[in-house]
Amino acid sequence: MWPSLAIQHEGRTYEVRLDQKAGHPLQVWRDGHKIAEALQHAYNPWSLQIADVDGDDIDEIAVGVTKSTHNLHFPHRTLFIMRFDGHEIRRKWTGSTMGRPLLEFCFSPKQKGKSQYLFTLEKRLDGRIALSANSWTGFGSHKVGHQLDWKVASGMSAKGDSLLLQANGRSIAVPWKKLI
Repeated sequence: MWPSLAIQHEGRTYEVRLDQKAGHPLQVWRDGHKIAEALQHAYNPWSLQIADVDGDDIDEIAVGVTKSTHNLHFPHRTLFIMRFDGHEIRRKWTGSTMGRPLLEFCFSPKQKGKSQYLFTLEKRLDGRIALSANSWTGFGSHKVGHQLDWKVASGMSAKGDSLLLQANGRSIAVPWKKLI
């Protein structure tokens, strides 16, 4: 079981859980009661984050999953963006790739009235790992800003004014301004 995350809806706080052993691993709880569940166990969820992807001050649920898709007929990592309406979880966007094989993702810090940037680590054709900044388009995202790349990179997290990660064997803090 992953650590739970809080999501707000109409002034109420709910708990979002990712239980990889459950038949429907994405779950929303309140006061000890399961309110909603989604996803299939076979999607093999591997990451859970809360973000306001479109800047409407309503949080979405971002879930990394591993599954085959319409365009790629083999299991691969992809990202689902879900919306919770207080009663059920609905799909907002279920992408097939981020343009290149997805390894990890995280979001920039929240700013009221602004969409959060999506940062991804993706494998390039030459085997290097690219860090990309992505902005919501209304249906999916597109790459914006500068891209950096390394031979090896992992462990992204947002902290203050920087994106933290491990790259080429050392800890790196990349200022947001350098990426977007």
